[in-house]
Amino acid sequence: KPITITLNGCPVEADPKETLLNVARRCGVDIPTLCDHKAILPYGACRLCVVDVKRGGRLKLVIACVYQPGEGDMVETQSDRVRHTRRLVLELLLLRCPQVARIRRLAGEYGATPARFQLPEGTATGERCILCGLCVRVCKEVIGQSAIGYYSRGGSRRITSPLGVESEQCIGCRACIHVCPTGALHFEDQGGERVMTELHTRLSMVKCRMCGVSFAAEKQLAGLKGRTAVL
Repeated sequence: KPITITLNGCPVEADPKETLLNVARRCGVDIPTLCDHKAILPYGACRLCVVDVKRGGRLKLVIACVYQPGEGDMVETQSDRVRHTRRLVLELLLLRCPQVARIRRLAGEYGATPARFQLPEGTATGERCILCGLCVRVCKEVIGQSAIGYYSRGGSRRITSPLGVESEQCIGCRACIHVCPTGALHFEDQGGERVMTELHTRLSMVKCRMCGVSFAAEKQLAGLKGRTAVL
């Protein structure tokens, strides 16, 4: 049964099982996010999609990508408190990843500058990874390989292969690269091998029988054959 909520002053029908972010998108209301991807269940990692929700006289900040609205919710996506919170998040992201164009663009929209903060001692500068976890989760939940994960903690935490050595689980499908919102992961096809840079992994590639050009990793094709055989 559909419910009715108020979105930026306008009544809107919503499915109680859909997220507030999906409702807003369906209604043409823009809510910024870096960690949302349609192939992966919502996780709420980047915290950019915060909105104000008033229910029963109580006002609270919620994460739109994981929040499921209720009957009568009053939602504001551009209140002063919402914009202030997003600006704070962007200042921290900009401090960590100053070279990422997408973050710089959002920071400009919200007037965010990193001048108020300093990185903890020992933190790598010039990062592109925001630790949103999309790559880790697509590898585990969609591809089913768990070839990539988190290493270390605090300011030195980063995404890499387990134990920082060559990953036996990686099949070179590049799903992690495709879902990354900041271009932090890389690969290169060279000399008949696919090199997954951050995974410290080299994979043999298969050549096209017609043109002789390498087009996919052997492990990736073997995995596809296994799945289609089951189907």
